[in-house]
Amino acid sequence: MPKTFYLPEPNFSGIWTNTGDAAAQPEYKDGVSVFKFTVDGDDSPTAVFSVCDGESAQRTTLAGLRRGWVNSVCHFSGFPPPNSRSVTSVTDGVAIRQENGGWKVQVKSKVQFAT
Repeated sequence: MPKTFYLPEPNFSGIWTNTGDAAAQPEYKDGVSVFKFTVDGDDSPTAVFSVCDGESAQRTTLAGLRRGWVNSVCHFSGFPPPNSRSVTSVTDGVAIRQENGGWKVQVKSKVQFAT
């Protein structure tokens, strides 16, 4: 049975550590959650992920462009216009579970920006 959880932004290497404050949450938390993950079951070694629709997640992702971590997990064509207000996942990304419980991007999510 599919299971959904939420994680904040990854590090610059495209890894979500899933420890401490970055631990997976079963529900979207405004101000914390940035990516939505779905796995086929608790033991699944792979997950699909996308950018959350929440306003805070959108702002964090747009700010992440300047900080550089978005490039590690998302593919996009050209830098978005400065008045961009939203990020939409066109295709889901794929992440692989790490031995320490974190997740590492295997296939980047394709995103587009809108004003």
